[in-house]
Parts: sequence; structure tokens; C-alpha cells
Amino acid sequence: MSAKRLIEKILEKNSILCVGLDPVVNQLPKELKEEIVANGRTLESAAKAVLKFNKAIIDTIADLVAVVKPQSAYYEQLGIEGIKAYQETVSYAQSKGLYVIADIKRGDIGSTSAAYANAHLGEVDILGVSHTVFHADAITINPYLGDDSNNEFYKVAKKVEGMNFLLVKTSNPSSHQLQNKVSDSKNIFEWVASTINENPYNEVNEYGYSDIGAVVGATYPEELNQLRKMIPNTIFLIPGYGAQGGTAADIVNGFDENGLGAIVNSSRGIIFAYEKENAEKPYVEYIREATIKANEDLNKALQFAGKSLGGKNAK
Repeated sequence: MSAKRLIEKILEKNSILCVGLDPVVNQLPKELKEEIVANGRTLESAAKAVLKFNKAIIDTIADLVAVVKPQSAYYEQLGIEGIKAYQETVSYAQSKGLYVIADIKRGDIGSTSAAYANAHLGEVDILGVSHTVFHADAITINPYLGDDSNNEFYKVAKKVEGMNFLLVKTSNPSSHQLQNKVSDSKNIFEWVASTINENPYNEVNEYGYSDIGAVVGATYPEELNQLRKMIPNTIFLIPGYGAQGGTAADIVNGFDENGLGAIVNSSRGIIFAYEKENAEKPYVEYIREATIKANEDLNKALQFAGKSLGGKNAK
């Protein structure tokens, strides 16, 4: 099961941190922007610089974290060459032993969801010959079309031992507009969460977690606590830590007593850590320092809450 592989990588690295690979061309290090200018400021030159940046980040943090999360939109905006950079980023991260969550947030009618799932998680059949395309370990999906959409993703995940993370309670400020609306005495996000417990694909592994995960923002600690109790066998992907304002103290209720059950994403706070007034060191050194600091911050928060990673009841 994919969730089992994820948990074992987390325990191996002693890290609950997920590093988001969300490259913004205008924020790339000076030397990479100079390469883009020298090569005509084209989409292709930007995509090549992004890939070079990503590989440098992966090389720098691969021994410190278990998980990276490329957000596909940052690559799609660079066209075909950007999509190639995305594909190579996924493959390169996996070659370094990292678990890759492709942040694609897809969801559509059944047959279209199956196509998305095959492209990003599974295999594509070309007249009897199977091909992998992007082949991430896990993907994020938009659950608001219901189970005839979601189950297509779950079917593919089960076939290839992959994982899906449903958007349940997102970290953005206006998420309450829909997600916190009440229907039949429950918030909409609670109704979405309830579909996980009721789903036949919600099979639990030896650590107590299934391959259906949930995205729950650090910026909403009360809802995070509520959902941890409501869907106890679900691994949370927690965005919003760091640059979005979520703190290490905000995320602890997303974890069980063994420090398991969630991963915490940081994107801008890690990959752009070199953006300092008097930065003199190579940019990767700032990225590594920020990763180490985030690991320490998160692990100390778990320890303070009595939920040290790999606690006495962990398998």
C-alpha cells in the first residue's frame, strides 16, 4: 500500500515535512535568471532553468525529508517544455528515494477522472501496450463531483499502489465560503470527510491508515482537530505552515500519539529561503538550512505535545 510506503519513509528520515516544489520564474536564483535571459527569455529556457533549480533542491534535501510535492500549475504555464520539466522532476525525485505527491487537484466525470488518474498515477494503454506518463506516488483530487468521480481515482490507485488526497478543508482564507456552509447540521467539509469513512476503497494498513488521504490546512487548527477525530484512518496533507501563517503548534492535532497520520507542507518558506538582503552563500545552503530548521520546529512541536515521531506504539 502507498500509505505504508509513505509512513516508512517518514520514519526512516524522522521527518514529517513535505517540501513543495512550486518554482516561480521571477523568483529563481540570480544565476538561473541570467541563463534564461542569455537564452532568449523563452518558455523553453525558463523550463530548463526550473528543472535545474528543482534538481538542485532535491539533491540538497533528499537526506532530510521523505516527501516532495510539485504543483503542476507552475509547470503547465510554461507549456510543453514546462510539462517535460514536471515529468523529469517527478522521476528525479523518485530516483533519489523521495515520495512524490503530484499536486494536480483534478476532478471530473468518471471517464475523464480515469484519464487523469491514468496519466498522473497509473498507466495508459496504447493499443495493448502499457505506458507510464507522470507516475507520481500520490495525487491531490477535487472531491466535489462525488464518488463516481473519486472512485475512478481510487481504482487506479489500488491497481498501482498509489494514493489520493482529497481536498477536505483547504488552507486559503476564503475556503469557509463553501467548505464551512452547513447542510443538515454538518459543514460541507464534514460531508466530504464522511465519504472517506464510507468508501469501500478505504482499506487500512498495519499502521492504521488507508490510501485515501485528505488535504486539511494548518491555518484552521480547530477543523484539523475535529477532522482527526472524524476520519482517524486518514493521512492528512497539511498545507499552510510557514509562509501562509500556520505554525508548528497549529498542526499537532493532525497527528496520532505516535507522531504519524500527517505530513506538513512548506513551499515558499523552503525553496525561496535564499531571498535575503545580504545573501552571500550559494542558494542551496539557505534551502538546506531552512529545511533543517523546519524539521526541528515540527519535531519539537510533536515532542512537546507528547506525540514524538515513531512513539512507543508505532509498528
